[in-house]
Amino acid sequence: MNIEFPINYFEGNLIFSEDGSCWAYYQLAGYNYDFLADDEKDYIFTKIKAFFWQINLETHMLVVPNFQSIEEKHERFKEKLSGPLKDAAVKHTDDAAMQLENILGKEGTEYRFFLGVKLPKPENKNKNNSFFKDLKEAWKEFIGGVNTASGLDTPEILEEEIERYRRSERRIFNKVHSRIKADPVNEEAIQWLIRRNWYRGIGKAPILKNWSPAYSVDYKEFEDNEVLVRRPLYHDVLRLTEGFVDDSPKRSLVLKQMYEGDEVEGHVAFLTVANVPYEIEFPGEEWLYIIQNLDFPVEVSIRTETMDNRKALNAVRNKRKELKDQDRHAQETGNETNLNVLSGKQEAHELEAHLQKSRMPLIKTSIVLAVSAEDEDELKRRCDTVKDMYQDMMFQVEQPYGDQWLAFNEFLPGAKRYVKDYVHFMEPATVAGGMFGATKQLGDGEGFFIGSTGVLDQPVYIMPNRAAQGIRGTKTNALSAAFLGSLGGGKSFTANLITYLSVLSGGKALVVDPKGERGNWGDDLYELKEEINIVSLSTQEADRGRLDPFAIHQDVKEAETLALDILTFLTGVRLGDSERFPKLTKAVREVAEGEKPCLTKVLEYLVESDDTVSKQLGEHIRSFSELSFAQLLFGDGEKQSSISLDNALNVLQIQNLELPAPDTDPDKYNLSEMLSVAMMLPISSFALKFIHSDRSIFKTVLLDEAWAVLNTSQGSHLATRLVRAGRAMNAGIYFVTQNADDLLDEKMKNNIGMKFAFRSTDPKEIENVLSLLNLKHTEYNASTLRELQNGQCLFQDITGRVGVVSINALFKDLFDAFDSRPPAERLEVSEEEIVPDGEVDDLIEEEPETARSGVYV
Repeated sequence: MNIEFPINYFEGNLIFSEDGSCWAYYQLAGYNYDFLADDEKDYIFTKIKAFFWQINLETHMLVVPNFQSIEEKHERFKEKLSGPLKDAAVKHTDDAAMQLENILGKEGTEYRFFLGVKLPKPENKNKNNSFFKDLKEAWKEFIGGVNTASGLDTPEILEEEIERYRRSERRIFNKVHSRIKADPVNEEAIQWLIRRNWYRGIGKAPILKNWSPAYSVDYKEFEDNEVLVRRPLYHDVLRLTEGFVDDSPKRSLVLKQMYEGDEVEGHVAFLTVANVPYEIEFPGEEWLYIIQNLDFPVEVSIRTETMDNRKALNAVRNKRKELKDQDRHAQETGNETNLNVLSGKQEAHELEAHLQKSRMPLIKTSIVLAVSAEDEDELKRRCDTVKDMYQDMMFQVEQPYGDQWLAFNEFLPGAKRYVKDYVHFMEPATVAGGMFGATKQLGDGEGFFIGSTGVLDQPVYIMPNRAAQGIRGTKTNALSAAFLGSLGGGKSFTANLITYLSVLSGGKALVVDPKGERGNWGDDLYELKEEINIVSLSTQEADRGRLDPFAIHQDVKEAETLALDILTFLTGVRLGDSERFPKLTKAVREVAEGEKPCLTKVLEYLVESDDTVSKQLGEHIRSFSELSFAQLLFGDGEKQSSISLDNALNVLQIQNLELPAPDTDPDKYNLSEMLSVAMMLPISSFALKFIHSDRSIFKTVLLDEAWAVLNTSQGSHLATRLVRAGRAMNAGIYFVTQNADDLLDEKMKNNIGMKFAFRSTDPKEIENVLSLLNLKHTEYNASTLRELQNGQCLFQDITGRVGVVSINALFKDLFDAFDSRPPAERLEVSEEEIVPDGEVDDLIEEEPETARSGVYV
């Protein structure tokens, strides 16, 4: 069947069709849906419904999978790599691409959402034209259309007409953006929307870079004036339609294309929705969003026209009369009335009453689905799966015979409705209930790979410094992140992995390791070579005073503040304690203003005081200073901290720390536990000093066991300073903690971007985690958190979208390096979780540089 190619020309987001109409196309970023409460879903539903109620123009909704080449994505990321580890980062990126292709295939799928609106024809500038002039211009348009269709002439577009359409588009954009947050597409997106149709079942459609449709410029007489006219070269747009289409199967099409040097064949079938149930439950039956639950991609094209309330009432009344006549005819002939006729009469009666009451319009809608595959058998399986899925929702889906080529063209932007046998008159609520724009996609779409999500195992990529770059669509500009969950779920593993990949990509990091779990990194992370620096602070005399506030900070006021934070925490002195707090403050200030200040001198000042209260404070502090590892805090004033953070990755460990359990009441801490928690204060302050280095480099501070800092008022204040300074200094603070309650303070919560929530079973903790993620406490959300497997988390990205991600380090050497489980637990599960290829374990020991490929978790 031959039909005219529907597109003459496009510019910006405007498409000029062969029938003389003009369409404007927009793209939706996609919004989070699965973990919203019913009232939140209803809010989105109401916005979409209002759009279709008010737009009063033809629209074209497209849901299309974007087959992203894993190799191309990784090649783009390689262009952004920098720093001393760039060579290692390039090698890792290449290895990761190879591994992902082995696991997921060469193409990753993500859904994109486009909306086309047919613009109203702009009024002629001269409204005083006579009837004969109007008739003359109409005749010119008719003759021009005939000549263009017959190939005798090229289409022409007045320059001022294009400008009028641009003004019209700006008015439409305000409606579109205010209701469904869509933005205008560019010419490359339109090119892709056209070209991709000929590559279904074959591969990723190639894009012509910096290409626009060609046209010539001419002047012509128009209404006694010489006006500028564009003459698009019609065949230039046809360059985007290369390939061969065979419609001989009648219920499907066979596409043939030269792809990567070979002739490749793809198969595609178009399914039409023949019947839509009168009542659709919402939420629960999102008939458009449901396609993302399938394990293969499905495309959808939905064309709508608005029928105002008066015309809709007339149409319903005429339909009711028709059904009534069928019922009467059956009775007169002695036959039983068909059940469809009886139910139709009832539905028509109800719809008429509803239209009269609500004054709503009806939406004339046609829905076409496209399913593609590499071979005919797989195509049949996929088509049957789609039909069965919609049958369960009481939709009737047909695979029309002979209309496949017509349906193919309906997916082209700027085209019209070609298949007219499957049109439905739907309420705006029914159209909105499909949840156009809802997505399961997560992450930044670029950067490094951290895991996969959904039934399609879509790869999840993040770029940790992206939030601060002012990207449109992001909900936060905070660079900090939270890693939450009970023991063994994977929070430390994930924080380690992201920190390592950030450093490899050109950043710097300081990892605070209070439990000493990362001492193996110097040997296991062989790619970092000399750029890793593990600082282990011990009880040896050489480490004395390295965490003394006066050794860490050159600024006296900074040192005073930190010294007071530490001492007030150890002694329990509160700001409102009018007797003890001033004496402690005075002692710190006196020492700070003297020579070689240190905490030991503060202790001596208090003990040697004639004041009884001061002596008691001094003795209290002395009880801590006598512990073996206290010398790190209580220096002698002889030396400054000599900890160097010049390397790309720095790990700061303190030996012999005895951190209490996170749920232990602070009032029940023993001396060692109190001092261990206090140790985290100067470490955090040290991190503050670290992030004030080179602002052009993205820096990461990973605070493991962050609850030890956040549980104290002093530590919470210091953490808030860290995240605020981090945002200004291009640094992200990664809080690894078992307690989400530590981060629920509004000042802290609003300064955290990405959030990774691993399994939790405690009801109160689940409530806190959901609050941190800005999710309502529904049974679905709570059960999802309870039932997460090891290595799975609820991930909230910087756009606010939430979904379940399976974290994957891809390589066994990284898995082993970041695995913090006790050796016995590793042995129990290693055979299930790690799949070696050949003798790669031996290679890792003998030739680590060549052992990456072939091993994945």
